[in-house]
Amino acid sequence: MVIRDILGMVGTQKEANHVVYNGEVLVDGVARHDPAFPVGLFDVVTFPKEKTSYRFVPSPDGLVPRDITSAEANLKLCRVRSKVKVTGGHIQFGFHDGRSLLDDKLALSCGDSVVMKLPEQEVVTPLKLGKGATALVLSGERAGQLGKVSNVKKGMSSREKMVTIALPSGETELPERLIFTVGADKPALEVQVKA
Repeated sequence: MVIRDILGMVGTQKEANHVVYNGEVLVDGVARHDPAFPVGLFDVVTFPKEKTSYRFVPSPDGLVPRDITSAEANLKLCRVRSKVKVTGGHIQFGFHDGRSLLDDKLALSCGDSVVMKLPEQEVVTPLKLGKGATALVLSGERAGQLGKVSNVKKGMSSREKMVTIALPSGETELPERLIFTVGADKPALEVQVKA
């Protein structure tokens, strides 16, 4: 669907299947041979023969492709969803896209994010969710807007963690699950729809 309907790179499903089966489509740096392979938030789809790459970014209309440079094609933003101690006393991080990583040196919490090098799965830059961070709204009418975080309120059992963020449309408070840290002073990668 991405190749045929969203990007318009082929005209029919048969052509799309041919391209995918021949390994001409990379998702996050890995050739995918299943035409039904899903593409999600901040996934990078690369067509090596065409020398083009796209990152799927949020917008009010859902996820849309954003063309990116070859320098960014092997980098992805990943948000920490879980942090657990596993056998041997090591720390395992679980990310929004299903990845997991064992790393005892990363000082991250749930809600923080990282710039990850793919397909090696190496953390390039950790990005903390906190005052002064640059963050992106993931869904709703403000989806795709960048803003500066001014406050993070801890959650409780009856109320989730809330983030106060200054957006172009004004300051607002949103649940932490709708906010994605994308940089410190500015976004670490291209994450907005081109104007």
